[in-house]
Amino acid sequence: MEQLSPFYERYFDVLDIAFQPIVDIHSGITFGVEALLRGSDVLGYVSIEAFFDHLYEDNVLYTFDLRLREKVIEKFCRISGFENLKLFYNLDNRVLEMTDFSKGNTSRILRRYGLDHKRIVFELSEHNEITNLDHFTRLMSHYGDEGFCIAIDDFGIGQSGYKLLYHCTPNVIKIDRFFLSSIDKDPKKKLLARNMVQLATLLGSRVIAEGVETDRELLVCKEIGAQMVQGYFVAYPTINIAQIAQKYSHVVELSEKDHRFKSHQNIILKRLESIKPIVIGDSMEALLDLLKADDELFLVPVVDSASFPKGIIHEHRLKSVIYSPFGRSLIQNRSSNLSVLDTYIEPIPVVDVSMPLETIIELFSLSPNAPGVLVIESSRYIGYLSAREMIEVVHERNLISARDQNPLTRLPGNYRINEFIAQILENKNEAVVVYFDFDHFKPYNDYYGFRNGDRVILLFTELMHKYLSTDFFKGHIGGDDFFMGTLLREEVTFESVYEQVERLIYQFIDEVREFYDQIDRERGFILSEDREGNSKEFKLLSVSAVVIGLGKGSAPISGEHLQQLFAQEKKRAKKSPTHISVIHIREN
Repeated sequence: MEQLSPFYERYFDVLDIAFQPIVDIHSGITFGVEALLRGSDVLGYVSIEAFFDHLYEDNVLYTFDLRLREKVIEKFCRISGFENLKLFYNLDNRVLEMTDFSKGNTSRILRRYGLDHKRIVFELSEHNEITNLDHFTRLMSHYGDEGFCIAIDDFGIGQSGYKLLYHCTPNVIKIDRFFLSSIDKDPKKKLLARNMVQLATLLGSRVIAEGVETDRELLVCKEIGAQMVQGYFVAYPTINIAQIAQKYSHVVELSEKDHRFKSHQNIILKRLESIKPIVIGDSMEALLDLLKADDELFLVPVVDSASFPKGIIHEHRLKSVIYSPFGRSLIQNRSSNLSVLDTYIEPIPVVDVSMPLETIIELFSLSPNAPGVLVIESSRYIGYLSAREMIEVVHERNLISARDQNPLTRLPGNYRINEFIAQILENKNEAVVVYFDFDHFKPYNDYYGFRNGDRVILLFTELMHKYLSTDFFKGHIGGDDFFMGTLLREEVTFESVYEQVERLIYQFIDEVREFYDQIDRERGFILSEDREGNSKEFKLLSVSAVVIGLGKGSAPISGEHLQQLFAQEKKRAKKSPTHISVIHIREN
């Protein structure tokens, strides 16, 4: 390997390394850090890309990069808890073209610092045009064969991404920021990103959502199945390694506030089989002993040293060895290929226990030969869910939903409404809850009949879906009483929720007029009997709402107290010209 000239050596006095955390999207635990070069602008380069272009043109790219790797690794080893982290290092795909390229140099650096090859993840990007796909895949194979982890960076923006997946499967895929920016507002991006996650998962790659900047983007990434997240929402890159945390509490808090799939999680945990896994690197003899200890066991999960699943070993794959005359001897002979555990590992979908049930089913259904799925929590294996148990999970979920669902509006009923309220109050979330009640519904129902009354209820249901955000929780208490609730966040303020409620009320008042005869519409009331049998004028239908804002960490309040507030304020709302009564329950 050539030595750098003094001209380039002086660069290292200016250049520094920033690290950006990559964390588990569910637990907030730091999985690794990406090394990012800082200081190229001080050296007079307009961008880092221009800096590396210059090194390439000067034919010193590999030598300089190798020297840079040592600088990065030295600083990485000073991070608190680095032994449990992975180091993501951006590798220019042109290094293989350099005349001084040679093998084994990175391994020598790692030995000096006592680091295992698996701690290093080389990120290969399509930013530099890939003119020779064979050349690029050879680079992946070179570092993969030496025991390093490989990641495809900026996946989805280049022309060769899917070809790369076909020719050699990376350990990690990082979905480019383009597909994740405002993904919560762009259904097309969500569809594309979901498909990328599904494909990567089926091929056995882990997925990092890269460049996530808002809580809503993170929640969608979590929903579509991404296992890890990186971006400004988690933490900015920093040259101060003391700022790198082992766990990011705001990511954890966001996951804990996301109660959309908690009921699914509880159902899955009830049916999970706690099959003991075998660790990659264990002997085949240990595997056979596991199978022998349990007559009903027909597969064994395989995990890496960090308890992340690598796949399963199915009993039928071992029969040709077990029942051959010399099978046991071959297995015990560690020089034999048959003693290598990797030979028998079969891919199987890996899902997080907090994923939406629909996502889990999708991943399973796209793997026709898989007998089930391996379930993780905080990136660690916790159990196996068979196809049969998955069917039971879906059945139980559907049964609970059907029991609670209102048969007319198909909206969740009191069970789910009370569950939603209880979760908000228990976690002291900042939220808005709204109670809707029709005005003059009974006279209308008596006069025009219950069928027309049902039509009015369905009209309001349709308008709720149309004028209230899709991610708001909407429920039907019963009769002409409805409920809506949502957590508040950066883009969902109390004021924006109020505006949506106000628009819904006025739209209902306007459209429900079409449900009256012309004469009743023109005079603005109907003539009907009151409860004493006297003829009386009743105004046309409208709807009133009680809007309650709950401050973060607000004073303790029970579900019963909330219901009492709804009942008390309902009268005030009906007398208000806006048909709305507002209450704010402030923080302590």
